[in-house]
Amino acid sequence: MILVKGGTFFMGDTIHDADERPIHRVVLSSFYMAKTETTVAQFKAFADATGYLTDAETGEGSYIWDSLGWHKRDGVNWRHNERGELLPMSEYQRAVTHVTWYDAAQYSNWLSQKNGLQKVYDFQKDTLTIDLSANGYRLPTEAEWEYAARGGHVIEKDREGNLYAGEGNINALGWYSGNANRHVHPVGLKRANALGIHDLTGNVWEWCHDWYDKSYYAKTRNAENPPGSTFGEYRSLRGGAWNNSGKHCRVASRSSRYPDFRDGSVGFRVVRR
Repeated sequence: MILVKGGTFFMGDTIHDADERPIHRVVLSSFYMAKTETTVAQFKAFADATGYLTDAETGEGSYIWDSLGWHKRDGVNWRHNERGELLPMSEYQRAVTHVTWYDAAQYSNWLSQKNGLQKVYDFQKDTLTIDLSANGYRLPTEAEWEYAARGGHVIEKDREGNLYAGEGNINALGWYSGNANRHVHPVGLKRANALGIHDLTGNVWEWCHDWYDKSYYAKTRNAENPPGSTFGEYRSLRGGAWNNSGKHCRVASRSSRYPDFRDGSVGFRVVRR
């Protein structure tokens, strides 16, 4: 885990997608963020210790990528690659995929309990209660994610919101459609950002805590530790993936999916206070 010292920054973008506007001031407390995306090996430790079955395993598999494009295949889960092929143990340092928001939250709870920390997510039958004041592991808020992706710098000029992470040097910072050769890579191979955190742009999309709200930014000017909307249909995703262009691998770029969505391009990393 890497310490991300709190501060003030301008979040968003002015020239790309409408849900990235307006650029607005956000204040964040310090937090810790995982140095890399969660790996297959790390997720295996959780599954082995708890017997947990992911949504892909209890449902109808996950979406894979092949010559037909994206389509769902039964039996595909976190043990498989983006094409639905079973991964050898030698490739378990890849970022885990085929996991839902719920799977990521359950992993976070296990990690909290393993380390004697308070769990953030309380799953009770068909209800979920979230306590962001707990000191355990959880998914990052969109604000925390973007602040860390920007290197934790206090942004003084609005135009910074328009920059790619590593302007003109995305090859050095992330795996995207121009260099990934159409597959997920082991974590930590690309140069870390200014905080020492790897793969915040590219490789796999990362689940965030927030319910997605395309107009949320207009409601949270000068917000302090904004947790995202209190309700919604979709959870937020950040960072872009191996199959995306640079446009989607910008630090301000936003995406969203149903919380039970899974495919070969979506993973996660954890944070804690």
